[in-house]
Amino acid sequence: MVKKNARNRPKINTTKKYTWPLLIGALTLGVAVYGFIFLIPKSMTLAYADDTCVSQLTILPGIHKYSADTYTLRVEGVVKAGELPLVATTLCATPKTAPTPGNATVAVAPFNGWLFKKSFIITAPELPKMQSATLADKPVSAALPLSIPLSTKDTLHTYQLSVANKSTPCHNSDKDSSLSCDVAQLHLAPGTEYSAKLTRSYNEKDTTTLITDDLKTLLPLTLQKADIETDQTIYTTPEGTSFTFDKPLKEADATLSKKDSSDTIKIQTLTEGATLRIQFPEKMERKTTYTLAIHQAVSEDGSSLAEPIMRTFTLSGGPKVTGISIGANNIPQSGTATITFDQPIHESIDIAKFISIKGVPGVIKRTGATTASVTLQSAPLCAPFTITVAKGMKSGSNEEVADTDWRHDGRIICGTSAVIGYSVKGRPIVAYYFGSGATTILFTGAIHGNETSAYSTMTGWVNHLQVNAHKIPAGKRVVIVPNMSPDGITSGARNNANNVNLGRNFPTANWKADIETANGVLKNGGGTSALSEPEARALANLTRQLRPRIEISFHAQGRLVGANKFGDSVRIGDIYANTVGYRTMYTNAEAVMGYPMTGEYEDWMGESMGLPAILVELPSHSGNYVQSQLTALWKMVTI
Repeated sequence: MVKKNARNRPKINTTKKYTWPLLIGALTLGVAVYGFIFLIPKSMTLAYADDTCVSQLTILPGIHKYSADTYTLRVEGVVKAGELPLVATTLCATPKTAPTPGNATVAVAPFNGWLFKKSFIITAPELPKMQSATLADKPVSAALPLSIPLSTKDTLHTYQLSVANKSTPCHNSDKDSSLSCDVAQLHLAPGTEYSAKLTRSYNEKDTTTLITDDLKTLLPLTLQKADIETDQTIYTTPEGTSFTFDKPLKEADATLSKKDSSDTIKIQTLTEGATLRIQFPEKMERKTTYTLAIHQAVSEDGSSLAEPIMRTFTLSGGPKVTGISIGANNIPQSGTATITFDQPIHESIDIAKFISIKGVPGVIKRTGATTASVTLQSAPLCAPFTITVAKGMKSGSNEEVADTDWRHDGRIICGTSAVIGYSVKGRPIVAYYFGSGATTILFTGAIHGNETSAYSTMTGWVNHLQVNAHKIPAGKRVVIVPNMSPDGITSGARNNANNVNLGRNFPTANWKADIETANGVLKNGGGTSALSEPEARALANLTRQLRPRIEISFHAQGRLVGANKFGDSVRIGDIYANTVGYRTMYTNAEAVMGYPMTGEYEDWMGESMGLPAILVELPSHSGNYVQSQLTALWKMVTI
């Protein structure tokens, strides 16, 4: 047998045998993979509480374009080579407008072509809903956030609560799916009902009203007690203060600042039940005014302040005098002046080293923690004096020292008084004495009870001299009897309680029991006898005792001056009349009055003692004319 050479064996072509099936299989697989990846739409569900994203590998994301009317697409998880995006791992969708429940298809492809185009079906679920049919089923806090539960958390939309033309945003709660609306920004009044609405928006447009409802705020938190009152001066060194309300507190916001300063001073606040305690700094400037403001306080049930609580207070300096128990005039000769300080005086202080009196004798002593006294000792009439409190006195409350002096100027009473007799009904008739000279000027008023202006004017003259009697010239004395008919002044009657005209009851040559008046004859109007009346006797006795240089009696009415025409009475009458602008009636008094006048006091003075007297008729029965008469009155004193 002849063997064949292996080299000469025929070759078999296996490439042709397997190439086509492999190509067909690969092509089929590629088509299947392409179809699986690109032709089958991918599902996405719109998320209201988070980003809407799916895992999606995108090669060269920079060349891909997106086609969608309702959503915009973006890639995340991008891997770059330098600045060139190579691949992205995630695709996210965002609605272009406010989403509505339903499906929407979007696509992405290189250059927005048909090759490698991938479609996505995005399903928008039902929109979040309010869990309650009302905004609130009970009154709400005007200071705390209002919680509104939703069916699902929603970060996609924005929510807003509107009340009375004001709005506040509602944010998502960190704890659950509810909204939290900052009601405090609305500045609602506690205990008030409002119309409110909740709206939902997307991208600050496409706004929808979810509900319009009545919203009532809780009654306000009420302050029951405060340690500090407005404009209070504090003399101690306060560590703090407290405010007590009608409900247990949850929180409070308070600040402390110097008055008229915007800089706040650090304080600490603590709530204990219904009490807010505020701790002040250790060092606070004295002689400084502070403003404490409680901007808001909220109770455990949400009640809040109707308005901020403001307290302005001042930390005092050293002791200051707040008052003295005496005035500037009419001080009794042995009276006591009590000086009151605004805070306790330190117990180590010798009060007599700081308080002094000059002008009159006096004894000084401490009478209490905040008081001292100066007791006068038989001071001379009308003597001026000065009480001084020197600076340097130390406080018993805050260690501060008084930095200013204080003084009080006064004058001892300038006159004395005495009862010269009594009326028919036992009322006293009082005379007032000023000056100590030998020459007396006598003034009388209200000898007729219905002439109250005479009484008021003479009382005003007394008050004036009690302050100014030191101006009376040396050698002169002034005596005033303001009310010669106390029964008549009390009842408003012209005559006394016996129906006697006191001005006609004096023992003149023409005295009569039955007198003529403007209303006819009055039986016993001149008295049953001359000086039958106790009031007339009292005045007659005083006149005999004094024997005045001049007597001036005041009546009403008519703006007239008369004179008894004894001595220089007419000259004096002219001085008075010219000073006050009145007419005179020296020769025609009866014609002016309209009836004969008998038993007159002024005539009796002239007939019995030769003393001059004038009579002044004031403008009206009522009123006080002392101011218009003062110049003339002082002229009488210097006659």
